[in-house]
Amino acid sequence: MKALSRELRFIVPAFLVLFVGLGVLSVVLLTGESRRARILVEYEADRIAASLANTFRSGGALSAPDLDPRIRGFALYAASGEAVVRIGEAPAAIDLAATRGGFRYERGRGLLSLQRVFGAGAPGMMGPGPGSPTHDGHGMRGMMGGGMMGGVGPRGPRGPAGALFLLMDISAYYRSRVIYRAAAVASPFMIAGIAAVFLFLLVSNARHRRKSQEQETLARLGESARTLAHEIRNPLGAIRIQTGLLRKKLPGDGAAQLDAIDEEVQRLTLLSRQVSDFLKNPRGDPREVALDGFLRELAARQPLPVAYSASADARGLAVVIDAELLRSVMENLVRNAAESYPDQDLRRDVEVALCRERGSAVISVRDRGTGIPRELSEKVFDPFFTDKVHGSGVGLSLCRRFVEAAGGALSLVPRSGGGTEARVALPLGGSR
Repeated sequence: MKALSRELRFIVPAFLVLFVGLGVLSVVLLTGESRRARILVEYEADRIAASLANTFRSGGALSAPDLDPRIRGFALYAASGEAVVRIGEAPAAIDLAATRGGFRYERGRGLLSLQRVFGAGAPGMMGPGPGSPTHDGHGMRGMMGGGMMGGVGPRGPRGPAGALFLLMDISAYYRSRVIYRAAAVASPFMIAGIAAVFLFLLVSNARHRRKSQEQETLARLGESARTLAHEIRNPLGAIRIQTGLLRKKLPGDGAAQLDAIDEEVQRLTLLSRQVSDFLKNPRGDPREVALDGFLRELAARQPLPVAYSASADARGLAVVIDAELLRSVMENLVRNAAESYPDQDLRRDVEVALCRERGSAVISVRDRGTGIPRELSEKVFDPFFTDKVHGSGVGLSLCRRFVEAAGGALSLVPRSGGGTEARVALPLGGSR
């Protein structure tokens, strides 16, 4: 489990950074593409307007059927603001003094209008106005060609010489802009969804590999258990019998040595039984267990003083679990708590507390011992791992196996002020 946590600790942030980068990049690219489309549509409008103006300047005829289908209106205006040539939806006259050149978007109609004001380049460019004797179609056309349309520039000293107007249908641009904006908004969510699915698959795969490793460990452990049962139990029985015979024959001074042999025989017997328990069905025979009475009785029967307490809302809590397996878990945790103190420390303060947290019953076993190094907080749950001189390394692994089989979780957390708290969280069942 610790190896899995270390693996995910590096992989998950790396892929999160990658997906966040992809999300930002997609937004930047889509936003840039939207701006590029706007620049292109304005460039197209400018190009068409210049082409139409040049056609008029060259004496060519302008008529609606000959125009680009996107052009809804086009006009050229004299200095007076009246149209010299007008096609489609272009206004008949404009106020040049109030006209501001540039592009204007009409999103509701899907249109783009372009206005350009041309400055007077030399005296006489203004030409005669409408209604004057020299004003006819050809005269104005020539004036526009040789004067007003001869160049685009700032207003001259005699004021504006005329203006250009173009109305263009850009509904296709608006549709593409909607798509770009929708994609820019949706892409981070899509990438987040892909990231969530990817991380889910990653975590699921990691869990599957962890379970496969556990199954492999169990298979190896099963083989070891059969070997232990054959190679250790029978010799242990013989040693126990011989120790009993020697105890009758040896004087009192030899009893201490025999006691040491008995202690080691009991330790090996316990190890053999724990390995056998590890291979059992971890669910056992689950039944409803009233935790308050169960823990109160268990604390009273321990060989060392155990302080028990329960919160007011935890008195009626019950869980569904094999009572004997839960007893084994609690006795193991209490024993570990007592053994966490230094040998020279005569105190062995152990607390057992019951409380309710949301939909779970939480049993805490607390001590003020030397604590568990952070780097070993998960390693201690591996089978046969131990940092004790006489430990078997099976106890905590057994506890977690039994608790998880009941749908719960077991964790070790450091206590403020020193020591460790073992937390057993079990789903509520039965009475509340």
